[in-house]
Amino acid sequence: MRHRRYRTFTHIAMLGCMLSAVAIFPSSASALGTVQTKSQTVSHNGKSFTAQWVTVDLTDPYLRVKPVTAAEGIGHDESFASMLDRSHAIAGINGTFFDAYEQNEANRYPNGLLVSSGEIVHSGTNPAFLVNADKTASLQRMQTEQQISVTHQGKAYKFAAWGVNKYWGDDVEDQVVWYTRDFGASIGFPNSTKIVLREGKVTNITTDSVNMPEDGYVFLLGNSANNRTHVLPNIHLGDSVQLVSALHNEDNGSAVQLPTVDAAIGAGPHLLTNGVVDLDAQRDGFTDPKITTSANVRSFIGIDASRQMVMGTLSTATMADMAEVLLKIGLTDAMNLDGGASSSLYANGTMLRSAGRELSNAFVVERLDHPQIQLEVNGQFVHEFRGYLLQETSMVPFRGILERIGAKFQWQEATRTLSVQYGSKQLELQPDHAVMKVNGKSVTLPEAPTIKDGHIYMPLRAIMESLGGKVQWDPSLYRASLQF
Repeated sequence: MRHRRYRTFTHIAMLGCMLSAVAIFPSSASALGTVQTKSQTVSHNGKSFTAQWVTVDLTDPYLRVKPVTAAEGIGHDESFASMLDRSHAIAGINGTFFDAYEQNEANRYPNGLLVSSGEIVHSGTNPAFLVNADKTASLQRMQTEQQISVTHQGKAYKFAAWGVNKYWGDDVEDQVVWYTRDFGASIGFPNSTKIVLREGKVTNITTDSVNMPEDGYVFLLGNSANNRTHVLPNIHLGDSVQLVSALHNEDNGSAVQLPTVDAAIGAGPHLLTNGVVDLDAQRDGFTDPKITTSANVRSFIGIDASRQMVMGTLSTATMADMAEVLLKIGLTDAMNLDGGASSSLYANGTMLRSAGRELSNAFVVERLDHPQIQLEVNGQFVHEFRGYLLQETSMVPFRGILERIGAKFQWQEATRTLSVQYGSKQLELQPDHAVMKVNGKSVTLPEAPTIKDGHIYMPLRAIMESLGGKVQWDPSLYRASLQF
């Protein structure tokens, strides 16, 4: 059964002097209690509607919200139950719209934006639900923007990418698209040039199909005269390449810093804003009567008066009916997700509503084995990896810190040793060994470094003492802010 994966912690752990502050960590019993299931039958306009919903306390450090795409890659689909199992979900709901009726099962692309850990998984322009790094949620009408920068012999050439992990079709010759491993294991579209990147460098330029590197990306240039004349000549083997992504609020033009967005999903239309019905399907880009006027089974996501995340499903209703019903059950802000046969909802080991078809994507709440610890280094949020609490020791992603302070580091495979040079400090450490060397002197660690998801994690106190950093602890965010 799915719930067996989640361990119960009975102790209360403390950061103590390691963080120069005392912070009490919640037990996992409270973590389980921060995901609650509710249901209610609501009368409106002479009709009855049955709502089921799940509330999630985003401040719980055992929980992580994220979008999930099909196991084979974006464009494919997968059962909702399988997505939940793969992502260790304690709760989840179906996600944004996708091309469900596309005959080719590899072309069932999502229609909405998806953001995970500060990075764009799928670009788009939609009303969007955002979970922020400060553990708050908001609904905004968002647009993703992407620019590729290629540096050759010290000179940068910049051009816009149409999107991330999308495809506009074989006949769209001018498209420029950035692909990550979320899209799949290979990129093989015809009538295009693929540029393969490893560790930020161009390693291959080809019109053939390419495999997605484990440690890199691929971007595609359609075979238009514009791309062949103006873009392709500026790309060479060995060039440095960077993708600069941004989110913009369509209503006021303000920029949202991607590193501050932990997760986001775009769909719509918008339903509620600050406790008032805010439904304008045309404004939000919807013209299909199935959305604008027809009644169907619905899915929704939003925020209640206590600022908790709410996700749920509603029996057959129009958008106008749904907005009024969500007000009555206590939501203040909300938007529509994909509905009909896609509508599905799960929480705490129970499938509250089963999807009638396989899905392209879902939005889930992962239940972690350890409380996650946010990191900020010299004012920069480390969004790509989180630390975690192991017994009474905070384990942090070493690379996320080293890159932000400009330290030099090298992994020696033969001896399984990580060497770090920062100023006058020289560190050597090995996974699973609780002793490291600092300028040749052995230092005993409270916990041995460990490799998790391909990255080395080390005790936070050891990093600070050996590299001379200072830390401030925010107990409400479980965030360690490091200064070097």
